[in-house]
Amino acid sequence: MKRQFIAAMVAGLIWLGGCGAQPGKSIVKFESGSPARLTEAPARGTYALYSRFAANPDVSYKLEKGEKVGFVEEDGKIYAVAGSHKDLLKVATMGAYYWKQQE
Repeated sequence: MKRQFIAAMVAGLIWLGGCGAQPGKSIVKFESGSPARLTEAPARGTYALYSRFAANPDVSYKLEKGEKVGFVEEDGKIYAVAGSHKDLLKVATMGAYYWKQQE
């Protein structure tokens, strides 16, 4: 019983942590079942792509202010976009992704 309680508490903390546990400022988010969004980088810097519970980014790119950052859907697939880069996402397994501006 005690082991189940501890496991439930750890799972809850991980769930609550989500994108807040990762460094940087969230710029744009994609969640499975939601429309893809594309925006502009608010400032020059490094932008990192995180899946919902990942401690480390999947990729990171240096962008200039105004370059595109976000997510697009093409032929039923979701891609993470940062400037001229486009990376296919594994939406079914991760559920949510975030582009975060690194400090």
